[in-house]
Parts: sequence; structure tokens; C-alpha cells
Amino acid sequence: MTGVPKISVFHDGRDRVGESPLWDAGSASLWWVDIEGKALRRKHVASGRLASFDLDIMPGALALDEDGSVIVAAGAGWYRFDAKTGALSLIAEVTTPRPEMRMNDGVVDPAGRFWSGTMHMPPEREPVGTLYAFDGDKAVATVEGLRTQNGCAISPDGKTFYLADSHPAVRTIWAFDFDASTGVLANRRVFHKPSRGRPDGACVDADGCYWFAAVEGGCITRLDSGGNEIASIDLPVSRPTKPVFGGDDLSTIFVTSMSAGLDAAQLAREPLAGSVLAVEAGVRGFAQPHFRRTPARQAAAAGS
Repeated sequence: MTGVPKISVFHDGRDRVGESPLWDAGSASLWWVDIEGKALRRKHVASGRLASFDLDIMPGALALDEDGSVIVAAGAGWYRFDAKTGALSLIAEVTTPRPEMRMNDGVVDPAGRFWSGTMHMPPEREPVGTLYAFDGDKAVATVEGLRTQNGCAISPDGKTFYLADSHPAVRTIWAFDFDASTGVLANRRVFHKPSRGRPDGACVDADGCYWFAAVEGGCITRLDSGGNEIASIDLPVSRPTKPVFGGDDLSTIFVTSMSAGLDAAQLAREPLAGSVLAVEAGVRGFAQPHFRRTPARQAAAAGS
């Protein structure tokens, strides 16, 4: 990072829980969701055109399919989104221990798996959430005992997987050794425990540094590969939710935020709560993998 970061407003809105920004290089657009508002949004960077789609269920995480369509982790499963009709079609689902659960944060690995995890609604102290790896054919439970699953990201070399739990009783980011060929996580260890706010959504830059949104901390924080804080950027919102790199050269950090949980006085002090911010920090991201079906599923689809 060099110089003073420049912060601007990409989308001035009042999302209840703006989350899961996704850069779509093919259309030069940013996708994101409003979880509690049950909405999916897309905004074209150059023209500023905004499209909003109402959904029947709470969306959690987003990914791009290799065909360019959007895959949504929502409810208790993964769905394909049809931008022409605004409809979701179920691809696969998991069985949850309680009915009041939904998918939350997610990431796609180099092999094309879409990782996402479940959390209870509303969040509670009992650890009933699970992180799953979905390969387009089956979803495999990989980490159990989570409260508010979050912070999924993968290092540029594909060898380190990051996972966080945002619950106030946990507030921890873990790192795992990762084998992208098998999807196996190993050597779980504490990577970082924030001193400011709680670790929400995250991304990794081209230098291998981990960026997370400090919800209730009002900033995005950059950690080196050892989990040490090396930079923090204050934002005009107290509840940022997730950063992602985007733009033509992947040098813009788009950050979603939430207005939920703020009273009238707090909302008056934070007119941008629920908006999407754009941060220029002199750092670049790297192109993210697309969701890909396993060969078995591809063959089945071709024969149907």
C-alpha cells in the first residue's frame, strides 16, 4: 500500500445486510446481495446502471459459473440464478440440524468447488453451523461447530484456506493447509483475532495478504501471511461486511455494508450504512476461479 487510500461511494443504498460482493469481469459489473432484504443486485461500473432482483429466500454467497451465470448459496443449498426471469433453480441442498438455518459466506477454490457454510437465524451461541465444499455433484461437510461462518478466502497459490467465525463469542480467523486437488483442509490454526470489531467477509490480494471487514469496527484490515495486521482503512460505516477486488485492473476494493442493527440516531450519523463503497488503496487482487461441475456431473448433464 502506498499513499492515502481514496474512498468513494459506488452505490448509495440502505441495504439491510449488504453482503458477498462479486466482481464480474465479463460484464464489468459488481454483484452483491441484501441478505435480510432478500435481494440480488448488479451494478455496471461505467454506466452506473443498477438492476435489483427480489428473491423468495435469503441469499448468502455468490459465485460465477464457468458459463458466466451466477450461482447463489442461499437457504440450505445452492441455486442457479436466471437473470432474464429473476428466478432461482435449486442445484443441491444440505440437511441442517435446525430449520432456522441458511447459507452465509462463500468462496470458489481453484478446482471450481463452491464453499459455503450454514448459520442459525438469528445467530446464537450454540455451534450448529457447518462449512461445506460443493463440487456440483455433492456437498461435503468439512468444518463443523461454527456459529456465524464467515471470512472464506484462498491464497493466490491455492495452498492456504481461510475461515472466520464472526460470532461475538468466537471472533476468530483460522488458516488451514489446503489441497485443491482433493479439497482436503488440514492443520487448522488460529490466524488472527481482531482487536477491533469482528471478522466478517474477506478476500486475498495478489501479494497473498488477507483483507477482512471488521463489522462494528468500521474498517477493513489487511493481514500478512503470518496473520499480522499491516494496514487498516477506516470507513464511513461502522458495519462493513465484505471486501472484494474488482475493476479493470482489480485495484478497486468494493466493500458492502449493513444498516441492520442500527437505531435511528445511529442511522442519522451513518447516512452511508447499507451502501457499497469503493476503496483505492494501491493494491491489486487476482482473478477468482469460476464454479465448475465435476466431470461426472458434466457427463450427466450432457446426456440429459
